[in-house]
Amino acid sequence: MADGLVLAKVTCHRGPVVVLENASLRVPSGGTLVVTGSNGAGKSTLLQLCAGLLVPQSGTVSVDGIPLEPARAEMLVRRGIRRACVFQQGGLIANISALENVALPLRYHADFLGLSETTIEERARFCLGAVGVEPASMSALPGTLSFGIAKRVAFARAMAIEPNLACFDDPDAGLDRENAEVVEDILMSYRNDPSITMVIATNHRALIERLGVAPHELVGGRVVRLDLLTMPPTSLV
Repeated sequence: MADGLVLAKVTCHRGPVVVLENASLRVPSGGTLVVTGSNGAGKSTLLQLCAGLLVPQSGTVSVDGIPLEPARAEMLVRRGIRRACVFQQGGLIANISALENVALPLRYHADFLGLSETTIEERARFCLGAVGVEPASMSALPGTLSFGIAKRVAFARAMAIEPNLACFDDPDAGLDRENAEVVEDILMSYRNDPSITMVIATNHRALIERLGVAPHELVGGRVVRLDLLTMPPTSLV
């Protein structure tokens, strides 16, 4: 993704909330964008725009010059763009097991990626094991798992597709220290991987400091770069 993630003159309103107003932004290929902002400012909406899950009212969102649009998932994979998203509540499908959730994106693109059913299951089990999900939990439905384990499953699903564009909405919110460390370790590995462009929406100062990335604040339709060292202490938690 030589050009990285590019938002060009994007306007997006969600009801009365002005998320972006003729705003432009570029995240270099392999770079990390951390977005903060007050509750209701539109951080999750911005994340959906960056992931290509939402179409702006005007302007374009692209990766390496290729427009990101919800209806073009298969085409994007065929052109080498593999997206992964982890939502605040995980976003797992309730009526299939943890293992099936992780295998789902692999099955969706199995023909193009040349994956057999055996390879898909092996990859799904490997990713679940990598985030510390026990074999007994792999066959469980998401609703029977603790919030922390369900969040690990969501991260395993994101890892399975081997993304080069990864978006995370409040990734460590509500997690105990043990589960938060698992999540933070994954984010750090992505942060240090030059093949992955990453967008994170969070107000968690400790996570931002560990990532070592100067955050951008979403305010009044603009995305403004901040200096973490000089920010008022009330800006982040």
